[in-house]
Amino acid sequence: MNPSHPPPPYLRTKTQRFSHNNLSFSPYLEHRFALASGSNFGLVGNGRVHIIDIDPGSQGGLRLVRYFETRDCVFDVAWNEQHENHIVAGCGNGAIKMFDVTLEGLPIQSWHEHSAEIMSIEWNNLSKDQFITSSWDSTIKIWSSNRATSLLSIQAHKGHLYNATFSPHTPNIIMSCGADGFLKIWDLRSNLSSSSNLSPTLSIPNSGTVRGQPPDEVLYCDWNKYDPSLIASASKDGTIKVFDLRTGSGAGRIVGKHDLAARKVAWDPHSRERMASTGYDMTCRVWNINNPSPSPTYVHSDHTEFVMGLGWSLFDPGLLASAAWDEEVHLYRV
Repeated sequence: MNPSHPPPPYLRTKTQRFSHNNLSFSPYLEHRFALASGSNFGLVGNGRVHIIDIDPGSQGGLRLVRYFETRDCVFDVAWNEQHENHIVAGCGNGAIKMFDVTLEGLPIQSWHEHSAEIMSIEWNNLSKDQFITSSWDSTIKIWSSNRATSLLSIQAHKGHLYNATFSPHTPNIIMSCGADGFLKIWDLRSNLSSSSNLSPTLSIPNSGTVRGQPPDEVLYCDWNKYDPSLIASASKDGTIKVFDLRTGSGAGRIVGKHDLAARKVAWDPHSRERMASTGYDMTCRVWNINNPSPSPTYVHSDHTEFVMGLGWSLFDPGLLASAAWDEEVHLYRV
């Protein structure tokens, strides 16, 4: 198959007036995922968390189960690893809202310590009582669903933070990236009693930029699910890179490139060698790190706006979802 001319998505749906920033497949139900969305491209207006089921009997193969309104745009969502019906949303006003999918209306729990947009939220799949947020207020916060205040706050980067993520191999190791052009690795065990004084165990500059210029912004990062030494980044310059932590702060290897800024990157949970990425060039692309040249093995180009959200099915190998500012989410096999 020619990777630049894929078939139409076999599943798709449109949420009128709400564009999408990210998505998350349920770790419990193979047919369910959630969308993080906002009106007016997240610039002004309210947000929504959409709960979507794969349903062959519905138009487009996807069915809206329920949605929850928020006062500000929702930039990311994460499922509670301890409760199949609970989901948390990171909002543009710095608030975190937890909803119960079986209940309509108001959130069942709220937190509000961040002073700017929450750009990422993720539940720890090993220490299942914890989740993590990163914000444009330059901080990372660790939370417990059993506490009203955060467990830990880290002054992490200079400038905006775009993502913070738990290692899927070690529950106390996290990674973050931001506008300062660095990927940082943190060990939460090194200073659990302090807040903003924690120092990274490793800082990796986003290499490959013009000599003398600061490293390009890193807009997203992800851990390889099979190899704890491999991480991936998506950058403002469009590059998708893989770094081997065994080399310390060495240069990353470019495994792919978008025509415009790359917004998300995610390793395939069923493959050590494969990953997907999305970008402002309105595409979702799949890469194999063993390819000798940085050419995609698959390109999905049916979106008509920036592709902001990305997710691999946890139960169905090869099923990939992308969500965009065109108000659509597409699911397809790669």
